[in-house]
Amino acid sequence: MAVKIRLKRMGKKKQPFYRIVVADSRAPRDGRSIEKIGHYNPITDPAELVIDEERLFHWMDEGAKPSDTVFSLLRGRGLTLKYELLRRNADEATISKEMHKWELARDERGKKQAAQANAEMAAAEVVEEVEEVPVVEETVVAEEVVEAPVAEVAVAEEVEETPAVVEEVATVEEPVEEPTESTETEDSK
Repeated sequence: MAVKIRLKRMGKKKQPFYRIVVADSRAPRDGRSIEKIGHYNPITDPAELVIDEERLFHWMDEGAKPSDTVFSLLRGRGLTLKYELLRRNADEATISKEMHKWELARDERGKKQAAQANAEMAAAEVVEEVEEVPVVEETVVAEEVVEAPVAEVAVAEEVEETPAVVEEVATVEEPVEEPTESTETEDSK
C-alpha cells in the first residue's frame, strides 16, 4: 500500500481549513485516512501550521511521501532539514545549530522580501504622483519656457529647406515618354 502525507479539506465554503493526514494514496482527498498528524489554517495571518513532528518523522521513516503542498509547508517550517539531519544520525547539538542557521537565513530572506516590497510600494507611489499631474499643465509650462526661440528656429529651417527640395525634384525628373499609338487595321480586329 502506497502511503501519502497530504491535506484533507475541512471547514466551510470559502473558509478552508485543512487537516494534515496520513492516507492511502488511492483513497479520495476527503476520504478515509490512517492518522491525523496536524492541521493547517491558511486564513489566519500568518497562516497557522500545527504538526506532530514525532508522528510525521515516524511515517516518513515508514515510507510515506508528502504531497507537493505538504512538502512546501514542511520546508517552510524547516522540518525537511530537521528530518534529513535525523536520518544522518546527527546529534542534538548539531541539529540545534543547523536549525538556528536556518532560522537566521529565513529571517534574512524575510527582510529582503520586506525591503523589496517597500521599494515596489515607493515606486508605485511615485508613478501615482506622476499620473496625478494633469498633462495640460505640463504642456503649458513647457510651452512658456521654450515657446519663442523654438518657433523662430523652426520657421527659419523650413524656409531654407523648401527651395532645396524643389530643386532636387526638378533635377530628378526625367522626360516621360508618351505612349505611341499603335496603328491597328480594321482587319486585324
